[in-house]
Amino acid sequence: MESAKKLFLKNWVTGNLAVYCGALGLLHPLIAHGFTGDHDKLLTTPQFIMHTLSLFVFVFFLVRTQNKTLQIVGNRKTLAGIWPFLFFTPWAFWLGYYTLFVPFDILFMFLSIGIINAIQLKPLVKFPTKWVRQCIGVYFLAAIAGIFIGLGAFLLFYKNLPGIARDLATWLSISSPAALVVAYCFKKILKSQLIMPGDNESDSVPEQKLPLSKVA
Repeated sequence: MESAKKLFLKNWVTGNLAVYCGALGLLHPLIAHGFTGDHDKLLTTPQFIMHTLSLFVFVFFLVRTQNKTLQIVGNRKTLAGIWPFLFFTPWAFWLGYYTLFVPFDILFMFLSIGIINAIQLKPLVKFPTKWVRQCIGVYFLAAIAGIFIGLGAFLLFYKNLPGIARDLATWLSISSPAALVVAYCFKKILKSQLIMPGDNESDSVPEQKLPLSKVA
């Protein structure tokens, strides 16, 4: 069981680093900006479509990678639970963009991922209520890290780069610190929270309340 947990945690770290840096850091700007070019605040219809498509690609790889890792500890289909990601994550991104503008698109996108994972992965952890707080908190911190470092680097170093080079550098600087937060914070959380096959039933019962007589 211990070796299975170590393998799970290792795959969780490598998988998240690969997905956030690869699908969000590289594929997102290539798909969103590579075909339709730069844009003002108001996007054209093709630009809106390509941005949304790039987000679909990102969450597809994110869900697939997460589920492949979760298969180590239980039966889980490769694309289980993908529909909330496909529906809510792009629209959370656009809600942030068209209401409060950048960087709230990034913040809302990460929070949507955190909320969905907080709900979907509750059956797999020992303390679900604590897990919900931890999960949303980590994705909030990941968003803040990505925004602070990525947009800071954009203003200091990237804003005068030409076209797609600027977008790639910016999104890699956003996704890389966010990936590190998601990978290693959850490695610590899941090390103690994750229910492994063969765990004692008493270890898996979530947050039992003590009788009032015991508390008094």
